[in-house]
Amino acid sequence: MTNNLDVAEINFPVNDNSGAKLMAPLLIQRELCERFGGCTAYDGHGSWVNPDGKLYSEPVKIIKVAFQASQRNINILKHICFKHGKRAKQEAVYYSINNKATILDTRF
Repeated sequence: MTNNLDVAEINFPVNDNSGAKLMAPLLIQRELCERFGGCTAYDGHGSWVNPDGKLYSEPVKIIKVAFQASQRNINILKHICFKHGKRAKQEAVYYSINNKATILDTRF
């Protein structure tokens, strides 16, 4: 059993901007399980305002994973967030590691 792990949390929309269900939350869970051995996901709701002042309020899947927060593993987590955010045409993806939040811009 591994002790003293760090905890990452990804909040990812359940639907795309037109309301269609996204596969990304399930794909993220699969990747996290393959990379780090498991994860936990549950439903939530998130709201944020983009730089243009548009309010987004939407259901999200909250996905948590325990892992060693080495620079390599942090880069893997960031890549997973960026890749799925970009594919899902999200402006940004929220993730945190040990309650330190990052808003990852996925528009570029």
